Amino acid sequence: MIPRRQILRMGALTALGAGWPGGVVRALAQAPAGPPRRLLVISHCHGWPYADWRMRPAGAAEDRPWELDLGPLPAGAFSAPLAPLHPHRHRVLALEGLSLGTAELDGGGNRHDRGWIHSWTGNDADFAGRDTRSTSASIDQLVAAHIARPDRLPSLELSVDAALEAGRPISYNAGGVRLPAENTPLRAWERVFGPASSGDAVGTRRRTTLDFAYREYRALAPRFDAAGRARVEAHFGLVERLGHRLEGLATLACEAPPRPAGSFEQYDRRFDAFTDIIAAAFACDITRVVSLSLGEMPTAEFGAAHISDKVHKGIAHYIYDDPAKHAAMADYARHHAEQVARLVSTLEAIPDAGGDSVMDNTLIVWGSELGDGWHGYGHYCPVLIGGSWAFATGRYLYWPHTTPIEVRVPSHVVAGGSTRRSGIPHQRLLVSVARAMGLDVDHVGLSYVRGQRGDFVDVSGPLGRLA
Repeated sequence: MIPRRQILRMGALTALGAGWPGGVVRALAQAPAGPPRRLLVISHCHGWPYADWRMRPAGAAEDRPWELDLGPLPAGAFSAPLAPLHPHRHRVLALEGLSLGTAELDGGGNRHDRGWIHSWTGNDADFAGRDTRSTSASIDQLVAAHIARPDRLPSLELSVDAALEAGRPISYNAGGVRLPAENTPLRAWERVFGPASSGDAVGTRRRTTLDFAYREYRALAPRFDAAGRARVEAHFGLVERLGHRLEGLATLACEAPPRPAGSFEQYDRRFDAFTDIIAAAFACDITRVVSLSLGEMPTAEFGAAHISDKVHKGIAHYIYDDPAKHAAMADYARHHAEQVARLVSTLEAIPDAGGDSVMDNTLIVWGSELGDGWHGYGHYCPVLIGGSWAFATGRYLYWPHTTPIEVRVPSHVVAGGSTRRSGIPHQRLLVSVARAMGLDVDHVGLSYVRGQRGDFVDVSGPLGRLA
């Protein structure tokens, strides 16, 4: 993790716009008027072990909404998978009562792909090509298009891959194409800090090359018809923006964290290395939007190696059949919560402009591609951390399942193998996140669907009770 002394230096540089000779500093960047708001999307594999994740205060009803103030609760009152977030409980909104019902209605493909596309785009999957696509942009890309600086990275896509299974896709552009993610800390570091650490001569050559290409185009432009000129002008508009971004990244006003190792044997160490890069990228205002996909961690890291060496097909699929495997997935979720808690602590330790911390101006949306490891969509249990400018945090919110969409469950859990109703469509949460980040939208992805029995289901508008 970033040493505290370096964290403070990074924060002071961000706040004061100061620099010093050497390192990655080449010139002063123009200081923003105030601290920017930032979005971090985190997605883990295999959903949640719902029976262990949920919290039930005495007298809580199942048939009407209620909320629980997290502030006065001791750590022992938290469910085991949520307990690591107890030190940050004043920032937390734990949400029980949502479902990925629209993924259940989406036909074709496998349930993982449908789940991760619906989770983060709110829209249907397209299985027509070799690579599964979305039919609209993901929430991180919608926000990035709205809040990104033109001279910095619009967004940063990261994946903490494991040996057995990589992280699931999160980010999709407006055309539905999956954006590639950096899956090693070293490559992520080079993308974020490489332009500033490569020397002025490299940046100058890049700029010169782009200028030369544009002059060549201008000389040839009269030979194109109007349509051809429009296409090439659009291309060079993209090139010009790329050049502007390269120049901005080459003139950072803060120091990079140390260059990470080429590889890390432990999953936890990879996660922490990515945490350092995210913290520095936010503190230096290199990007304001990050997506972090969590691959399948080795079972030994959460104490389940004696059960299986594979989370996916050795443990997660059997949470309703084997109590030991259900308990193992609770440990799996808890371990991810410990990682997220460390990330929050890192962001809290970095001063931001105006006397706040970087975490004070960050919204973390932590979700998954499924409701549970059985491939269910019924109990979707995301957690919001931060975003206090838009949300009243420090609460656990509950809603009963009243949406007329049927979701599959094991037949020995519910007779017939499906529930009659599901939770609130998760698209409403995506709308709330978009609005918190300044977008004026009424839907993200789908705006309505029809349930299996023909019921009209409105999935537009924000999720209530968050403010």
